Amino acid sequence: MKKSSKAIEAEKVFSSDLYRNRAAINRKAQTVLASGSRQITIRLGNDELALARRQAEAKGLRYQTYIKMLLHEALARNPATP
Repeated sequence: MKKSSKAIEAEKVFSSDLYRNRAAINRKAQTVLASGSRQITIRLGNDELALARRQAEAKGLRYQTYIKMLLHEALARNPATP
């Protein structure tokens, strides 16, 4: 089945947006990783881990990097009050 020019154009726009989003996420992940780190152990539920893996894969990231980025964002949104 031959694709219409509208379908091809829509795919080009989608690919461009996806690449731009992945590039922005990768830059953010690199910033988080560059801030220094320490190894820890954490237990996550199987469902949460599976979801994190799927979301990370969709964004083109490793799941551990993605989880670290999510934690960093959550902590930055809710700073401790003195």
